[in-house]
Amino acid sequence: MIPILQCIHLLCLCLWVGGMTFMTFVAAPSIFKVLPRERAGDVVGEIFPKYFFLEYTCCLLVILTALGIYYKEGYWNKPKLYILGLMLILSFYNGLVIAPRAHALRMEMKGVEKEEERKALWEQFVRYHGQSAVLNLIVLAAGLTVILLTAYFMRV
Repeated sequence: MIPILQCIHLLCLCLWVGGMTFMTFVAAPSIFKVLPRERAGDVVGEIFPKYFFLEYTCCLLVILTALGIYYKEGYWNKPKLYILGLMLILSFYNGLVIAPRAHALRMEMKGVEKEEERKALWEQFVRYHGQSAVLNLIVLAAGLTVILLTAYFMRV
């Protein structure tokens, strides 16, 4: 049973961190390079709910499989579990609180005609977008750390 858990664990961990890396450094920059800003924002805004769902699913499966493996082996990699817990909290906070606020502001800006109102909304959007980007990078760095810890100890 442990080899199956290890396989699921590694698959979900790599899919999660790899997906974040691809979206952050390849997909989003490419979309914004090819399309006008507003259209690119629409495309990325359409992708984000699926992106966060993948993040939540993989994160939960990584944690559950790690707990199952550690329980069976009688060995607890506490630093890895703490990092995964932090990643879980930050991912859910980003996907359920910060990103929806940024998206709502972006949608609200589309209906505003007064330049000063639009500018105020833009400033709020930029703040939330920046927070989301920072949280994403923290989770990504933590995920890379978990991969390194996993490789170092060669136990899941």
